[in-house]
Amino acid sequence: MVLNTKRLKDINVDLVKTALKFEDYSTKNNIASATGLSVATCRNILNELVKTGEVKEIELAESTGGRPSRRFVYNENFAFVAILYARMEGNDRSLYCSVVNMLGAQICEEYFPFDDISIIEIDSVLTKITESYPRIQVFSLGVPGVVRKGVIGICDFDKLSHLPLQEYLTEKFNRIVTIENDVNSAALGYYHKGKNTSSESLVYIYYPQNGIAGAGVIVNGRVIKGFSNFAGEISFMPLGVDREQQGFIQNDPEQFAQLAARTVLATNALLNPEKVVFTGQWFNEDLIKKIRGSVSEKFPKEHIPQISFELDIHDSYIDGLKFSGIYKLSCGFEIIQK
Repeated sequence: MVLNTKRLKDINVDLVKTALKFEDYSTKNNIASATGLSVATCRNILNELVKTGEVKEIELAESTGGRPSRRFVYNENFAFVAILYARMEGNDRSLYCSVVNMLGAQICEEYFPFDDISIIEIDSVLTKITESYPRIQVFSLGVPGVVRKGVIGICDFDKLSHLPLQEYLTEKFNRIVTIENDVNSAALGYYHKGKNTSSESLVYIYYPQNGIAGAGVIVNGRVIKGFSNFAGEISFMPLGVDREQQGFIQNDPEQFAQLAARTVLATNALLNPEKVVFTGQWFNEDLIKKIRGSVSEKFPKEHIPQISFELDIHDSYIDGLKFSGIYKLSCGFEIIQK
């Protein structure tokens, strides 16, 4: 892709914002040193950001004999991101919503139980939250289904299936809207928690209560979605159990351990990920031990991924949607060191 003048400026602006976000305050010289940009470029960008209110200028630094330096801080509350996800866990149907600022700090959170989830419930919750927080610029949504170009395909909620949700919300609320699959978002959130960013590849597998599993695949920090965004729909893999019966097996620890182990074996043969993470209410150390034991019988030790679990998808899910939402307010380019 050719970088024209506007795109290059957008990248430079993002570099300055990022440098500010990592410090309590900075001077233009500090930012120039951190970003590699010239002092003049940093000064011009800072002046523009101060005018919009995204950056604030604070008191001058103490003089060391020369002219005191101007100091700047990032205004983390310049804009907000609304995070919303639809969840089906057993017989429970709910919408979870939170609002975060530009540094990812949570401003509020609310939980809405419903008999079912459709566009009506999503509309009502987003209307309520935007009335309370008009500075929301992005909706970052998660759904338990396949999402392609903003249109929901196969979905656990029948009333959301085949719905052009992104187009509808964009037109009604005049906000940026991103919609992601639930497990893809959770995988991304888990990956970005810190220590996991060193992993080359990660597969995150979620078993909702008595439901059908889905997986999120991360390779080099990116979610692998496939040409039609169907990647990760592991319930369609030939695992020896009919798709409709896979949820009921969770009540039998021995059968469930074998099903999960076969999933790891199939995934490992194709992707050989560095780490596999299971999440769901049935997982515990004993079950993971059974899965590890079954996998170790089938693969040479040096090719077996690290297998771990976390109790609930929620935190990783929120972190992933947060990352996607805040990313939408960036220039959309990544600088990758080779």
